Amino acid sequence: MLKASAINILDLQAEQVNSWLQSFDTIISDCDATLWHDDTAIEGAADVLNALQTRAGKRVYLITNNGLKTRHELLQRAERLNFQLPDETHIISPTQTIVDYLRQLKTFDSTRHSVYVVGNAAIARELNEAGIKSFGAGKAEKLEQDDRWEEFVQREFGQSAAAVANVGAVVVGWDEYFSYCKIARACHILCSNPDCAFLVTNKDAVHKYPNVCIPGTGAFVASIEACAERMATEMGKPNPLVLQPLLDADVLQPIRTLMIGDCCKIDVTFARNCNLQSLLVGTGSYQLETLRENPHLPMPDFYLPTLGSLLPYI
Repeated sequence: MLKASAINILDLQAEQVNSWLQSFDTIISDCDATLWHDDTAIEGAADVLNALQTRAGKRVYLITNNGLKTRHELLQRAERLNFQLPDETHIISPTQTIVDYLRQLKTFDSTRHSVYVVGNAAIARELNEAGIKSFGAGKAEKLEQDDRWEEFVQREFGQSAAAVANVGAVVVGWDEYFSYCKIARACHILCSNPDCAFLVTNKDAVHKYPNVCIPGTGAFVASIEACAERMATEMGKPNPLVLQPLLDADVLQPIRTLMIGDCCKIDVTFARNCNLQSLLVGTGSYQLETLRENPHLPMPDFYLPTLGSLLPYI
């Protein structure tokens, strides 16, 4: 079967599907719109992933760009929705990837460096559990009435340079309290210290819901990149860096690993970047008709209208 052909598995014979199932040992599955919507599991998704482990003997990992929860909190959600996983090491999340990245970064020393977080409290919780100090997460920070930006700059940045030097990383995540003050602080730190790491949970530009679209983390980090004149390193898909800990541990072979997701631009691109097989499910924004009408999109190897459709073949 040809790669990147968006083959509809439901059009195949049972023996062809069985042959395909035998072609991989490990599964990495996206979460939002692939396995669940918010706190509601997509019908049949848990049954399929559980059967792939118990009946077919596959290893399963869940991967997400959601930086609003720690890895442990994501495992709790998965278990609450009846997805069976051995432990939290089978969750790949940007909050944990940030910790792993900082631990191996030669310019970052957790005994003397702290992290400035433009983002939510989950990032701080993950850093704290790893013994890494941080500040700024989950807090509103804005110019007060009658407070001029010149006064803010003088008050915040007209002090000792040591405070900036002690910040070893700026981390950006989804932040409902995003503000001019946060852009200014991140820009000042990054421009004052070229050794400071600049990380972002993901660069998803927009979050699409049935009736509304809201700015994603990519929209926030773009403004900081523009003024700091530095590009942030992405700690989520489609950056292949997020798969490195599993590759280093030799727990999977990319050529025998299947990536399941609902987004061509992120999940399918991630699979290509990591040399994984790809399966696109139609429970997100991309259905088979969308692919046919937009041939410029990254094409998956296989397609299913919903992950639950796979259960009769396992």
